[in-house]
Amino acid sequence: MSPWPIGERLTYRRCVAAVGSTGLRLFYRDSVDDSVLCAISDRWWVEIWRDGNLDAVDEVLADPFVRHSSVGSSVSSRQEYKKMLAEFQRTLCHPETTIDDRVVSADRVWTRATSRGLNRETGENTVVSWMLVQRIADGRIAEHWVLTVRGVDWSV
Repeated sequence: MSPWPIGERLTYRRCVAAVGSTGLRLFYRDSVDDSVLCAISDRWWVEIWRDGNLDAVDEVLADPFVRHSSVGSSVSSRQEYKKMLAEFQRTLCHPETTIDDRVVSADRVWTRATSRGLNRETGENTVVSWMLVQRIADGRIAEHWVLTVRGVDWSV
């Protein structure tokens, strides 16, 4: 049995303040514990991105999966996403990634990260800076917004 809470819904009551035309109003809503969301996000960063374990895609991502990037938005099956990831991994060999900043807001995990690794096409060491927002639904990453900048180090 996996120690990861995939599919398990752990919720707590979160107080939310709203300001409207009638003034300040407090209400409560159920939300998933931030540590559960971070654990799901960590599986993407460690098992899928760092280790190249494409089989983990079946456990971590929803199907279909929605991806937004600088080239547009796409809806793909897990199998299609695995093919795209295999291309990225072909170029950047076993990247070491540092999570520079992370914020959890509602069902989203916002991450600023820096990856370093060997570019197999050029043979040179390279750095990639990331902004990644992952929306998590039913214990899986259902959607993400990703911006990567090659050759730029935001961690300094």
